[in-house]
Amino acid sequence: MKWVHPEYVDKPAVKTLSGNFPKAKPFSHLVLREFFSPARIKRVRDELLKQSFALKQADLFRFHQTADISGLSNETLREFYQFFNSKEFCAYISTITKTKVTRADMSGFIYSSTDHLLPHDDRLEGRRIAYVVNVSQGFTKKDGGSLSFFATKNGKPTKIVQSFMPKDNALFLFKVSPKSFHQVDEVLTSKKRITLAGWFYG
Repeated sequence: MKWVHPEYVDKPAVKTLSGNFPKAKPFSHLVLREFFSPARIKRVRDELLKQSFALKQADLFRFHQTADISGLSNETLREFYQFFNSKEFCAYISTITKTKVTRADMSGFIYSSTDHLLPHDDRLEGRRIAYVVNVSQGFTKKDGGSLSFFATKNGKPTKIVQSFMPKDNALFLFKVSPKSFHQVDEVLTSKKRITLAGWFYG
């Protein structure tokens, strides 16, 4: 898998990841730092920033989003999307999450100052594994924009128990379930939180 850093695809690493995923709290997840080839993910970021982003705003969220990557003409982004939908990568994701997946969707997102996404669980027909490819740069804790995971009680989010600061070349994976409540904290800076995200379906 030419897109992925070799340390993540050897047999011991795959075995470790598949063991860690179901044990993670508050729900099954993995945070894979420096996951992609640095040169390739830089090219993806550069090409993503050339795309058109439309403001999306409702009670639950405010952010800027591209059209679905599958419909874009940009060769680099389409290649990245096709990699996510390849049999090889879907098999890899199925193995490390112990969840059968066969395809993925993908859009680009930018969270600017005051943008946010309130707690929700992502549950819709067919979604099995949520993912976020983070290509943000220069964020510190005070800048906001973290991906935060909630503990739940009686099917409702109670308190944040894990937060992950935006960081370049990181892949986040988590299992969509009644417990998978998460949010994107409000961005408190002029820096841009830049991601590609979507779901693997099974």
